[in-house]
Amino acid sequence: MKAQLQLFSVTIKEFFSYRLNFVLWRLRALLSTLVTVFLWTAVFDTKTRFGYYSREQMLSYVLFSSLIMTLVSSTRTTELASDIQNGNLMNLLLKPISLFRYYATVDVADKTMNIFFGFLECAFVVLLFKVPLVVPQAVLVSLFFLACGVTINFFINLMLSFIGFWTPEVWAPRFLFIMILSFVSGTYFPLDLLPGPLYRILLLTPFPYLLFLPAHILIRGVEPHYIIQQIIFALLWTVGGYVLAKQMWKKGLHDFSFWGR
Repeated sequence: MKAQLQLFSVTIKEFFSYRLNFVLWRLRALLSTLVTVFLWTAVFDTKTRFGYYSREQMLSYVLFSSLIMTLVSSTRTTELASDIQNGNLMNLLLKPISLFRYYATVDVADKTMNIFFGFLECAFVVLLFKVPLVVPQAVLVSLFFLACGVTINFFINLMLSFIGFWTPEVWAPRFLFIMILSFVSGTYFPLDLLPGPLYRILLLTPFPYLLFLPAHILIRGVEPHYIIQQIIFALLWTVGGYVLAKQMWKKGLHDFSFWGR
């Protein structure tokens, strides 16, 4: 635990050493949120409802999902692929902490910084543009799915980095994952606006649990018809992600070799 606390502290200090990178990253997130808010504001200029959503619900979904995406998507596991390729993995293996705990701790520090500034950005948008928000519902259930989403995304990103054990072409799979995540996680619109069969199929994949479900439950509450299925699949993808990541890690270490260090 002491090693993890020290690692957390060092990671936080890194943000203040590379302030411009962090500021530009947060500016990008703010602009993305503003574009989505303006888009849906324009849509509701001509109508009072869009599908199942009122203006207040949709704008609340945009801001809540922006906060959730800030927490879910921020990760430092992307550095692992290059560490595998250049041999720096040897340094990580010598640390008095497992690689999984190492990156989990680093990610917690990363997410702490991002969610703090994410709250400030959302407050700025709400106050400046007078965005109406609904009262959050079923907060504990939403937090459960949020925890599952953060964990699932962590293991997926680890597995994408583990590809570096076998090929230097690790950017293409990660880019594909980011593109898929942008469209089927509910980043731009709630997934329940899609046709019913397609929506139910997406609930079988891990993507809705990363963003859509935590935000949707905060806006519209629990769906009685789907909640048991959603809980089961959230847990299955969480445990399954851990098992698959562990298997890839063991296989990767078995195949790993590097000269000159």
